[in-house]
Amino acid sequence: MLALDPPANRPDLQEFAEKMISAAEQHVCAVKMNFHLILPLSATEISQVNRLAHSFGLQSIADIKLNDIENTNEVAADHLTRMGFDAAIANPFMGKGALSALVQKAHKADAGVIALVYMSHPEAAEGYGLKVSGKKQMYKIFLDRATYAGADGVVVGATQLDILKKVSKKKKMPIYSPGIGAQGGGVEKAIKSGADYLIIGRSIVESGQPAKVARDIQSRISLAVGK
Repeated sequence: MLALDPPANRPDLQEFAEKMISAAEQHVCAVKMNFHLILPLSATEISQVNRLAHSFGLQSIADIKLNDIENTNEVAADHLTRMGFDAAIANPFMGKGALSALVQKAHKADAGVIALVYMSHPEAAEGYGLKVSGKKQMYKIFLDRATYAGADGVVVGATQLDILKKVSKKKKMPIYSPGIGAQGGGVEKAIKSGADYLIIGRSIVESGQPAKVARDIQSRISLAVGK
């Protein structure tokens, strides 16, 4: 999965996104947009980027880590689907009831929800690794909530191999793993630890040769899964 994360203060954001999609489309299954694009671009511009992704048969995911009351979540989901997103990443911290309501809302619009279970950055343990009342760690609670809500997948960082392995053993849905390359995660290790989809951004978009890098990574993935 291609993460469209441009460098800071880049002016030509829509052109950048469309160029990266066109370069890598043969080697990815989806694109992910973070606030890098969602905040500065207009709804019309985002819709145009999503239409391009769809023209190549790619899914488009909004990585906004949605986490609010049910009414606000529903409004956000409406706007995202109107802009052409096929799924959104949400934070189970909102509670299992609110997450369930969001999943139901998304499914009615023929869209999906991917639940954030464990992030990829070094400080992730400060939140996702916390034990509630000295017992269960937060990421395990988040995984339980995602399962209860019927989420369409979970996010676990590729830099968190021990957590990835544990989640993989209990998963009932696909695992999406960010953090490959720039954050130190490895393609082969993430796959062997249970990742189903790898989310890769800066290693591709900042390479100067996005098509070649995407193709090389795809080849490594194929070798890792034995295809």
